Amino acid sequence: MVDISHHLQRQTNMDEDNNEVMDIAQEECAEVIQAISKIRRFGIDNAKPGTEYTNREHLEEEVGDVLAMIDILLINNVVSWGNLHKAKRAKIEKLKKWSNIPNLDKI
Repeated sequence: MVDISHHLQRQTNMDEDNNEVMDIAQEECAEVIQAISKIRRFGIDNAKPGTEYTNREHLEEEVGDVLAMIDILLINNVVSWGNLHKAKRAKIEKLKKWSNIPNLDKI
C-alpha cells in the first residue's frame, strides 16, 4: 500500500495558507467597496471624517492593499498571471462595448 499521508498533510497546509490569503483578499476588496461608497456619498476630494486625508487617498490606500493581495495570490499560485491577464483583457473589451467609460482604448 502506498503511503500518501505526507501528500495529504502538505495539501491541507496549502489549503489553510490559501484560505488565509483569500480571507484577507476578500476583506480588502470589501474595504474598496466601502471607500467607493464614501466617495459616492461625500465626494472624492473631501476629507475622510476624523482624518487628515481625502476620500481619494483612502481609496488609493485600499486599492493598493488589493494590489498587494493580488501579488500574494500570484506568488502562492492561487491564481496565474496568464489567466489574470486574459480575464483583464476580456473585461476591458466588454466595457468598450457596453459602457461609456473614457480612455479604455489607452489600456
